[in-house]
Amino acid sequence: MRNPASFFNSIQRPACVVVPRVDVHVQKAMATIYHDRVRYAVMSGGHTGMTGWNSVQDGILIFFGKMKSITYDESRNRATIQPGVRWGEALSQLEPYGVAPMGGRLGDIGTGLLLGGGVSYLAPENGWSTDGVTEMDVILVDGRQVTVNASNQYSDLFRALKGGGSRFGIVTRFEVEPIRVGRRSDKNWYGGVILYPESSAEALIRAVHKFVQTNTDPKAAALFILGYVMQNGKPVASHTVAYFYKGSSLPRDVFGDFLDIPHDFESLAPMSYIEATDVFGAGDDRGFGHRFSGTSFVGEPEKCLKAFRDFQRFATESAHAVNSTVFGLTPIPLHQIETARKKGGNALQPALRPYLSAHWNTVFLEGQEQIPAKVELGLKWLMRRNPPCSGAPLDMNESDATQNVYATYGDYEFLKHVYQKYDPTRFNVRYSQGPIGL
Repeated sequence: MRNPASFFNSIQRPACVVVPRVDVHVQKAMATIYHDRVRYAVMSGGHTGMTGWNSVQDGILIFFGKMKSITYDESRNRATIQPGVRWGEALSQLEPYGVAPMGGRLGDIGTGLLLGGGVSYLAPENGWSTDGVTEMDVILVDGRQVTVNASNQYSDLFRALKGGGSRFGIVTRFEVEPIRVGRRSDKNWYGGVILYPESSAEALIRAVHKFVQTNTDPKAAALFILGYVMQNGKPVASHTVAYFYKGSSLPRDVFGDFLDIPHDFESLAPMSYIEATDVFGAGDDRGFGHRFSGTSFVGEPEKCLKAFRDFQRFATESAHAVNSTVFGLTPIPLHQIETARKKGGNALQPALRPYLSAHWNTVFLEGQEQIPAKVELGLKWLMRRNPPCSGAPLDMNESDATQNVYATYGDYEFLKHVYQKYDPTRFNVRYSQGPIGL
C-alpha cells in the first residue's frame, strides 16, 4: 500500500486494511463496520494534509488502490472515474480524446478533492471541480448503495457531496463531464511560472487583490504560492506564481500588473493544458508531514497583507523546526461563482462576490513524527488572527482539522439536514475523523 502524502498519516496503524476491487466489497466492509461499531477511515489518493482523515489506529482502513478504472463515453462526453484514480492518471488517459476532467492542480492528488470542492486551472470558466460531477455511486454508513444525481430522489445527497466532504458516504464511482481542452500537441494555452523576490511580495498581494476584483475574462487563471524554504535555520523566500490563459499570450489588460512587478525569473510559453497542469510537478513527494490551515479574503488588500506579515513572522520563528512553509492564494472570480450556480450549485454556495481563497501549508522535517509545540502554537496563532471573511468559504481540502469549514458555507443549514437524514445515528461523526460541524 502506498504511503499517504503526509507522513503524519503513516504513523497510525489500522488493525485491518480492506482493499476493494468492486463496489460490493465496500458495501460488505461498511455493513460490518456499522454493525460492529468499529472505527474506520477511507483512503483514495492519500493526499490529505489533515492527520487522521485517511488513517486510523487499530480500526479498519478502506484503501482504494485497486479501484482505478477510467472510461470515457465520447458520444455523451462523460468520463467515469473510480476513487483510486489520481488526476495525473485521469489527464493522461483522457488526453487522446482532447478532454480533461476538472480535478486538482497537481497530478498526485486523488478524487477525494471533488468531495471538498476542488479548484483547477479550468475553474474560472467552468466552476469548482465538483461542478463537473454529473452522477455518483455512494455507499452509505450502513452498507447500502445508492446512485445520486441532480434529478433523482437522492438529489439532496448529490448536492451535499459536491463540496461537503466524506461525511455523507463513500463514493465508489464519479461520472464527470470533462472539458474540451485539446491534446498534448495542441498549444492552445499560454503561461508558466514567474519567481519573485521578497521585495516584490507586497506588490504581488496588492496586484492579486486588484485582479480578483476587476478581471472579467474567464479564460485567465493563476495560482500564487508565497513561500519560504528553510536553509541553515533561516527562511529563504521562494515566491512562485503560475499564470495561464486560454489563448496565444498573456493579455496585458489582464496580467500586466503582475508582469510589471520586478521578478527574478520567468518561464512563459505556449503549452497544452496537460503541460500547464505539470508546471509545479506531480506533488508526489512522500515522507514529510504536512499541516494545512485556511482562510479567505474579501475586499481591499489590507487583511491579506496583514496575514502575509503574520506568516513572515511565523516562518522566521519556525525556521529551525520545519522544512518549508507556503501561503497560497487562489482567486475566486465572480464569473466562477456564477457559473457554478448555473450548473446547479454546490455545497459551498459562496456569496455573489469575488474573493481570495487562502491556505497555509507547512512541511515538516523528513521523518518527523510530531509537530513541535512552538510550531503548533504558531499555526493556531495564524488562524486566530486571520479568520475567513463572511460569505467566502474555506477550502475544505486545504483547511485545518479544527476549523469548522461547514460553518463558512452558504449551504450550512442544508448540509446539517442532509447529514441527519442519511446518517441519523451520527455513525460517521462518532467512528471516523473528518470535517467537524455537522
